[in-house]
Amino acid sequence: MAYPDVIYGPDSEVYNLYSAVTPAPGDNGPGGQIARRGKHGMGQQLVLEDGRKFRFTLNGGTLLAVANVIQSAAALTTSENLAPDADQAVGDRIVTFTHGGATTVINLFAEGYAVMSVTPGGGDTYKIASHLALTSAAAGDIINFAPGHALRRAITTAATKMDLSRHAYASVVVMPAATLTGLPVGVSVSAIAANGFGWLQTRGAVGVLGEGSLLAGTRASVPGPAVAGAVGVETPDVNENDVESTIGNILVVAANGAFSTVYLTIDG
Repeated sequence: MAYPDVIYGPDSEVYNLYSAVTPAPGDNGPGGQIARRGKHGMGQQLVLEDGRKFRFTLNGGTLLAVANVIQSAAALTTSENLAPDADQAVGDRIVTFTHGGATTVINLFAEGYAVMSVTPGGGDTYKIASHLALTSAAAGDIINFAPGHALRRAITTAATKMDLSRHAYASVVVMPAATLTGLPVGVSVSAIAANGFGWLQTRGAVGVLGEGSLLAGTRASVPGPAVAGAVGVETPDVNENDVESTIGNILVVAANGAFSTVYLTIDG
């Protein structure tokens, strides 16, 4: 069965909520469309007739309230700078390594990515289909590459390092106040329960919780200075040491603590 890269409408779909598929996909399988955990793949794009765009997501934390800015899950330092357990050849689709942290949730990185720094060479990116629970400081952990992915260059224990990352739209959380810990990925248009699936808006007009004295036409910046999930006023920094991110522009300004209209540009 072929799955479309982009879904077009209807408007009502963006407010639908979903649970994990039944039966659940295997923990250590080869992946592919049949192994998706939700109705759609992580990050599946939906475009409406008026140009608004949405992405399919999995809520990894508490309830995602409507009109909150949502970010990707924070990176796990225990899943960075990992070395393979053995030299492996071009074409291998299973990589063995030693994870750096305590046992994680099974399939935490399913539909996510592995980036490998190989010497000589650069950083190769591979999509992950599945894995068993990763254990702390024990050799023999594995990740299975998704269909269409296999090692494109040989890796070695001496010269290869690997970083694992969750898909940007898997295990998302409400953006914290004051300091970003992940990538801003959209605005919630429905209340998505913990471990539930739904849609985040990534482009076009949408109501967003506002904090501070917003100004129509200016950039909508995150994080809000004191409120989780809110957009705020861009803060000038004469030292160019900015820690804010722009998600769009303000269309209509509401009172402080109310819901302003923002034209999102996260998706172009």
